[in-house]
Amino acid sequence: MAAKSIRKSVSFDDSDGDRILLDAIASHQSEHQQSFSDLCKQALHQYLLSREPTQSVMLFMELQHQMAQLGARVATLEDNTTIASAFSPAIQADSPTEQTEQVTADKDDIVTTNEDVKSADSDPVLSRLAPLLEDF
Repeated sequence: MAAKSIRKSVSFDDSDGDRILLDAIASHQSEHQQSFSDLCKQALHQYLLSREPTQSVMLFMELQHQMAQLGARVATLEDNTTIASAFSPAIQADSPTEQTEQVTADKDDIVTTNEDVKSADSDPVLSRLAPLLEDF
């Protein structure tokens, strides 16, 4: 007894998309000797029933992962650049050739000279940080 077959049809228009698809079908059929019916069944099965992600989905997921990693690296670099630029005037002022501060220790207290106060007043970063450092 022959199995009853169900027929479904596919219609193609004269649009660019349909023409490209028909050319791809013809090219695939000539390379793989596969009927249109078998090709449709295979494509539908893969599209509708396959639990495994396709190669394009896997590539897309990998690209998303790489973009997230790059975003994290950019954020880290931006943070480092912001921190470095905020302290660069203070770092340059502490260079040995420009160092004019004299600090003396007296029983766990640090005493600075008038030159330190003048240099802190002229440097906006140090003047903003000075009140915070007084608590320590």
